Amino acid sequence: MGKIIGIDLGTTTSEIAYIRNGKPEIIVNDLGDRITPSLVGLTDDNEIIVGRLVKRHAILKPERTVIEVKRLMGTDTKVSLGKKQFLPQQISAMILKNLKKYAEDFLGEKVTEAVITVPAKFNNLQRQATKEAGELAGLKVERIINEPTAAALAYGINNLESEEKVLVYDLGGGTFDVTVLELFDGVLDVKASRGNNKLGGKDFDERIEKYVIEDFKQKYDIDLRGNIKAMSRIKDASERAKIELSSMESTEIDLPYIAIDKDENPLELSIKLTRSKFEELIMDLVESTDKEIQDAFKASSYSAQDIDVVLAVGGSSRIPCVKRLLKTKFGNKIKTNINPDEAVALGAAIQAGIKSDEISSDDSILITDACNYTLGISIVSDVGNGRLRGGIFDPIIMKDSKLPCTEKKVYYTMHDSQTSVDINVYEGDGKLVIENTQIAQFVLEGIPEAPKGEEAIEVAFTYNLNGILEVTAKILSTGKSVSKIIDTQGIDKKDSMFFEEESLDNWQKCELAPKVKSTIDLCERKMKKMNDDDREKVQKTLDKLKKAVIDNNEKLVEKCDDELTDLLFDIG
Repeated sequence: MGKIIGIDLGTTTSEIAYIRNGKPEIIVNDLGDRITPSLVGLTDDNEIIVGRLVKRHAILKPERTVIEVKRLMGTDTKVSLGKKQFLPQQISAMILKNLKKYAEDFLGEKVTEAVITVPAKFNNLQRQATKEAGELAGLKVERIINEPTAAALAYGINNLESEEKVLVYDLGGGTFDVTVLELFDGVLDVKASRGNNKLGGKDFDERIEKYVIEDFKQKYDIDLRGNIKAMSRIKDASERAKIELSSMESTEIDLPYIAIDKDENPLELSIKLTRSKFEELIMDLVESTDKEIQDAFKASSYSAQDIDVVLAVGGSSRIPCVKRLLKTKFGNKIKTNINPDEAVALGAAIQAGIKSDEISSDDSILITDACNYTLGISIVSDVGNGRLRGGIFDPIIMKDSKLPCTEKKVYYTMHDSQTSVDINVYEGDGKLVIENTQIAQFVLEGIPEAPKGEEAIEVAFTYNLNGILEVTAKILSTGKSVSKIIDTQGIDKKDSMFFEEESLDNWQKCELAPKVKSTIDLCERKMKKMNDDDREKVQKTLDKLKKAVIDNNEKLVEKCDDELTDLLFDIG
């Protein structure tokens, strides 16, 4: 049986943790770092690279880099990487595959399963996409938990005897969540969560970028927005400036050779940014988090005075004006002995440890989570005088309901001899379905013909601890039913996120195949007699050669052919 780990799959960075001697610990990556940037790049040799190495790659080759893909999870928006396009979960799977390898190298054993965290405001499609990304990366993902809940778990495991009301303020790279919980008798009871999936450090960076670009335009009458490489450099410099201003009162952004003037003279972007100016640029965004706090209080029937402990997590919670907001609101209730970057991953590892019995039942915590969206279906309503109105949203599971839960409602046919009914599933809080998000649709057929209103249809919603929804519609007179697990669009597993799965066997059918056939045949014969380490090195180079053949890249074919030949000669 393989190891189970906890993963915080973040917008800008990701972290991995495991249980060692009953306690959670962070796993370092191949570079010895505790944090891995959530970046994916494609080299000129069509090799996928992930993490810190992609930072520089993103500046030099932004068109061959994918950043902040988490914000696209659950959508069918495709992103380009080289000449190929990928769904968000495919890119996330590349990140997860590398995290899995880091963990295996660190632990010295196979990792087969993971608990992955998601923002509390992630909807069903986003959660299912995250689960699918894990599975594409070779991980079994039976449990997905909310990031604020994971942070509270990391705190609660050391405070099992406490009875406290806890507020988690999670401001990360791309998302914001606030969750109100109660800790008592080894139970972590989630009362309410609110947040914004489009608010985080990335948005603070963009405010700096805009300020810098406007300053440069005023000085030189040149708009840098159309210059992809210049924008990539500005983005990187803005992020560094933001980080520096958490510990410094001012910083300099200097980017030489950012553009050329009309006489082809090189121009430098140089600007001083003070902390006070930075805070002025982002203050409306920071203050918007207070509204989410108030909404969470309203839903939980708590107030700031009721809260005993505040956990500020996520890298952006280090920003001084964010700290001031929390200090003003909660005084000395803020815990300062937690690492904002690592708390969520540590909590995920604790959940993994509970699942695998690496944490004893005496030391474990029971989580009771809550539904973050109202879930229901579209119905037709009789508004009187024989008039029918469609598109009405009828809630079945209300927001903040405890998970897991099952709720049922009974509906009736609207027409004589009606034999089928469309079940359209939505999430949101609007009274009309057009104000909400459709997350599924299916048809229940086989209703016996009868006068309208006589045949009853029971619709049941079951929402589990992973936030995955199952909807069942049943004809009560016959017992016939149809169920639907809310899922993202299926990915054809043959349509690989990793180039290896493009079926490298197809290289033989390509135009350049005859040039390298003898080398490849020799290589495959020799590999049967190699040790594992040599075979792994050779396989990597062999795959690169086959990819180059498939892509009809003659220059790269020659390069890989030489590399493979030299490697075979060295191994002997």
